[in-house]
Amino acid sequence: MSRVLVIEPHPEVRHALRVLLQRQHQAPLEVVGALESLDSLPDTIDRLQPDLVLLDWELAAAHRAVIGAIRALLPGVAIVALGVRPEMRQQALNTGADAFVSKSDCAERLLQALVALT
Repeated sequence: MSRVLVIEPHPEVRHALRVLLQRQHQAPLEVVGALESLDSLPDTIDRLQPDLVLLDWELAAAHRAVIGAIRALLPGVAIVALGVRPEMRQQALNTGADAFVSKSDCAERLLQALVALT
């Protein structure tokens, strides 16, 4: 079972992602935590040891070193960036994200990206 950490500043989106991931059946995913900011990220990563991080890209873009910091703490972790604008895709991938999914994409697209990384 892949352990997922969700980092999303908007409570409604964070809740929806958690519900979506817990109810899907394509791959065994367990949401082990959800953060609204990056403030406690190092402690949370160390404590939860996720296999996959689902990261709001606008939050991460403000802190360019966040993907590097996540990888330094947990080298094998997969990172999926979520963003509202498709043009963010290349920036997220160039910074080290394994995948990028637009928040306007259907839930199936997000699940496909996660399954591909598990």
